Amino acid sequence: MAEYNRSEAYDLSLYNMPAFKPAADRETTAPKRQPAKRPASAEQIRKAAVASALRSVKLFFVSAVLILLFGSVLLSKVSLVRLEKEAGEWEVKISEAEAENTRLVMQLNSTVSLEKVDAYAVSALGMHKLERCQIHYFEDRDGDEVVVAGGKAVTDKGEKAAG
Repeated sequence: MAEYNRSEAYDLSLYNMPAFKPAADRETTAPKRQPAKRPASAEQIRKAAVASALRSVKLFFVSAVLILLFGSVLLSKVSLVRLEKEAGEWEVKISEAEAENTRLVMQLNSTVSLEKVDAYAVSALGMHKLERCQIHYFEDRDGDEVVVAGGKAVTDKGEKAAG
């Protein structure tokens, strides 16, 4: 039970405030820059110059590649916007053409109706409708017969010579 009354699990040092020093008492300790050490020999100077030139060339090529990548992304976005605009224009043209087609079909249907055709046939052409007594049906009791060039007749029952 005595273990529960101890405070070792808590780190209370985080809440301790540092002592405040006035500005006059503070020491200004700015880091002093060390002068760059120069290579001692001509070989070291040449190696440093070559390394600097290589870094410059690498930086130039990396910059050029990044600029090219950015340019290609920008160009693709521009072409995408242009193509989307063209697609929108074509969709408008298609919808206009469909509306015009619907209008023309409706106009054709209104001008060529069965009633108008009947009225034109009666009034302009002098035609009239058939009556039931005018309709005659014919039946062929002998079957179908076809006369082929050369004098032969072909029927559905077989061939016979025409005389």
